[in-house]
Amino acid sequence: MRLTTNILIVLSVFVVCACESHESRIEKKYLKESLSQLNFENSYKWIVIIPGAGCHGCIQEGEYFMQKNVGNKDVLFILTNLSSVKVLQHKISIKIKECSNVYVDREGIFNVPTKNAIYPCVIYLKNSAIDRIEFQSPGNSALKRLKKNFN
Repeated sequence: MRLTTNILIVLSVFVVCACESHESRIEKKYLKESLSQLNFENSYKWIVIIPGAGCHGCIQEGEYFMQKNVGNKDVLFILTNLSSVKVLQHKISIKIKECSNVYVDREGIFNVPTKNAIYPCVIYLKNSAIDRIEFQSPGNSALKRLKKNFN
């Protein structure tokens, strides 16, 4: 009985890890293809994608992060799945059209096709290619970790 329980635990861990790994690969491939459609400067070190709908608290953290760091030209902010640019501008007191490092994704190109689409996404770039991806969620402080990389 104990052997069967141990085998089930090991198999469960394996299945969970395999699913997460598969989802990460999907996200990385999708975002790589999305970035190739966008002609952006190669000078960015990080990209922050903020969805317009999803985890309310996480998105608020993303908006606050953008409000405080929009002046950092090493970061490209991508706003996707927005219902209203005007409402967001009023909420965060930023004139988005005046910010060269903010891109409004009106076509939903950066709306990630996984369950993580509801969270802000932090993309770390290395030589203009995706190095790693993190999502700001209740259990992951991706934006706080990103902020530690700023000079």
